[in-house]
Amino acid sequence: MMLLLFRCPVFSLYHDSDNRWLLAQWTGLQDSEASLAACAVIVQHTREISVTKLLCDSSQAIDGWSEISEWASTNYLPRLADLGICMIAWINARDWQTTEIITAFVEHSHKPYIATFAEGATAYEWLRNTHFICP
Repeated sequence: MMLLLFRCPVFSLYHDSDNRWLLAQWTGLQDSEASLAACAVIVQHTREISVTKLLCDSSQAIDGWSEISEWASTNYLPRLADLGICMIAWINARDWQTTEIITAFVEHSHKPYIATFAEGATAYEWLRNTHFICP
């Protein structure tokens, strides 16, 4: 069952209770302010809900990460790991520039474990069927 936790015009966050993960969806033109706010919402709900997996869907997003990519890899992603997120399945944007930016900060992140995907079905199945022991 999917429970909507937060929604604004460019970002939505759901709790998938059947799979016990959070689903973050970015849509449309993003900017650093919107991306930072979305990250804060994810951190807040990760604190409140016991989940170890996150499905990030940026397939419909444009930009938004270029100004915060270093912060995301050195601060945001490790913070999620500290809060219990062990695995992230990240669906790449269709916008090639956004995909390159996301790929770069994901590659520079040491925790949590992140796998990127070109489409949602593969990301969903990977996250659903992969089991990882949190350190």
